[in-house]
Parts: sequence; C-alpha cells; structure tokens
Amino acid sequence: MSNGWETRQQRTRSEILAAVGDIIATEGVDGLTMRKLAERANVAVATLYNQFDDRNGVLVAFVSHGLDELELSLDEQPASDPVDGTRVLLSALDDTIGSADHVWRPVLATIGASPGSQRMGAVGDRIIATIEIDLAKARAAGMFFVECDTDRLARHVFVQWMRGLERWAHGTIDWATHRANAELGLELALAAVLVEPHRTDALRRAGILG
Repeated sequence: MSNGWETRQQRTRSEILAAVGDIIATEGVDGLTMRKLAERANVAVATLYNQFDDRNGVLVAFVSHGLDELELSLDEQPASDPVDGTRVLLSALDDTIGSADHVWRPVLATIGASPGSQRMGAVGDRIIATIEIDLAKARAAGMFFVECDTDRLARHVFVQWMRGLERWAHGTIDWATHRANAELGLELALAAVLVEPHRTDALRRAGILG
C-alpha cells in the first residue's frame, strides 16, 4: 500500500517539476506563482505547500530534480577514472544547463539572490560530495603528491564553478567565458596537487602548456 502511495507522490512531484520548467520557459521566473503552478500541474495549492515551503523551495527542487536525472544518465555510462569523474560531472552539469539556458539562467539567478542562499544548499552539498568521493579515489590511487584535504578541495572546485555560473546567470559574462573559466579553474586546482604525468595533463587541459 505504502509503495503505491509513494509512487503516486513521486509521479505527482515529477509532474509538478516538469510544469515548473514549462512555466519558466514561457513566462520566466516572475511568471511562476504557486497558484499558477498548481493549475498547470493539476494539483491543489495545498499539495504544493505539502511538498515545498515556498516558491524558492520549488526552484531548488527543480535544480535537484535536474541533478537526479543527470546522475541517472551518468550511471549508465562506463565509470570514469579518478579525477576524470569530476571533469565529466562538471562538464555534464554545464551541458545540461546550456541545453536549456532560457530556463536555467533565471532559476540560478533567483536562487543565488535569495536570502540565506548558500550556493544551492543541499543540492550543492550533493555535488560537493560526489566530487569529494572522486578526489578521495585519486588520493588513494597515489595521484596526489601531498596528503590533501579532499573535502576542502572539492568545496573549492564547486564554489569556483558556481561563482562562474552565478556571474553568467546575472549577465556579467557570456556562456563561452563561463565554460572556459570553469575548465581553467578546475584544471589549475587539480594541477596544484597532482603528480606527474597527471599534473602536466591538467596544465595542458588548462591551456597553459602547448
């Protein structure tokens, strides 16, 4: 019985989040209200408040849902080597955002400007945790020349990437600049701790070496 209820709840949540994307795509974030979302998803307004605290909670859930789908997609691909996993993750996140930038740009701008926002909150923590696991594998494989704090390094990598996204979302840089800066920042952070030949590879990816 409970499994059936949980399945219906999950289906309803997915339909709500799909409706979020539809509304933002046509009317922007300003067009997203709880009442309009309830009408579009064919649910009661009370149902929305049972699942999300407010409109910002809806937006964070929308981002989290996108991460869920990305993780499922990555799980279907062959496992990446340590460090490459982080490269693949951040590149895939950018690909996802860039493929529907008319939706993601206003969402990220709104989340970043929200009071108490800490770079996507629990969603950001999930990304950091995934990066940290990958970096810990690299450390265990002897790819780092120092016994570095992989959690702190993972947070640095994420924050640098997120800052670039926020600048793009607010229109201070274009998408190509964000992508170039994101790759440069990641590879320089990795080069600071990697042993050879991985360090040289990171510097070459950063465009510093010929």
